[in-house]
Amino acid sequence: MRRRTFLRTAAGAAVGAAGSGRALAADAEIELSPGNPGAVISPHLYGHFIEHLGGVIYDGIWVGRGSKIPNSDGIRTQFVEDMKRIGAPNLRWPGGCFADGYHWRDGIGGASQRPRTYNYWQR
Repeated sequence: MRRRTFLRTAAGAAVGAAGSGRALAADAEIELSPGNPGAVISPHLYGHFIEHLGGVIYDGIWVGRGSKIPNSDGIRTQFVEDMKRIGAPNLRWPGGCFADGYHWRDGIGGASQRPRTYNYWQR
């Protein structure tokens, strides 16, 4: 449905409902029961996003496997310890503009076998 058609239809329905005497809004009641457990929410919904600004990724998180900075397979050891301490269930990177040209399949296999990818900011 086109935008103008939708708006015309929605406006007509609202006017029709108001003219018929039917209420447009209903009373609502919310009951809280803090003693009853609710649905379990996956902790992965509360993951973290790592932004690619300044030195956040390079030097902040990724220091390289041969770095003099203590690291675990190239990732700064202090960062790994901090994420364990705060209990981050997952970290998401890349994101935003840096994910435009990235496909997860390009990250599979040995580093020398992976294709080099470019995005808008690297061209």
